[in-house]
Amino acid sequence: MSRQGRWISLWVALCMAALAGCTSQRSLSDTDADAQGAASDDGKSGVKMVQITDVPLPRDSKIDEQESFIIGGGTRWVGRLVVKVRTDAAETYSYYFNGMPRLGWTRVTAVQGKVSSLNFTNGNRVANVQITGGIRGATVTVFVSNREIEGG
Repeated sequence: MSRQGRWISLWVALCMAALAGCTSQRSLSDTDADAQGAASDDGKSGVKMVQITDVPLPRDSKIDEQESFIIGGGTRWVGRLVVKVRTDAAETYSYYFNGMPRLGWTRVTAVQGKVSSLNFTNGNRVANVQITGGIRGATVTVFVSNREIEGG
């Protein structure tokens, strides 16, 4: 399959997952960098909607399910995870700068600014963490995809 064909396939799959997802924010007050990562509970049935175990989340953070779309789970997911955190952008940058390597990611690049960006690899996966400051905390957007292998 061509590179363009793979991107189209990925986008179609991601769009389908986004349409199937919930649209409300969920509290993650019991989750931190040393815990299981992102989990979302629908609050009624107790069913976990999303389980991500390789991305750290600060205490009292919330997944923005309307802006997130995820395929898979655990350590085998791809997509976009959007998280609202209560800490400022500088503290959040430090949190991910140190927290992602503790969960198996290798830092490739790091740029801190008005919009900060951290890039990591883990096996055949790549992650881009973007951090944007806000009035009452920061927004963290984590993009994870499979690494394209040359000649493959």
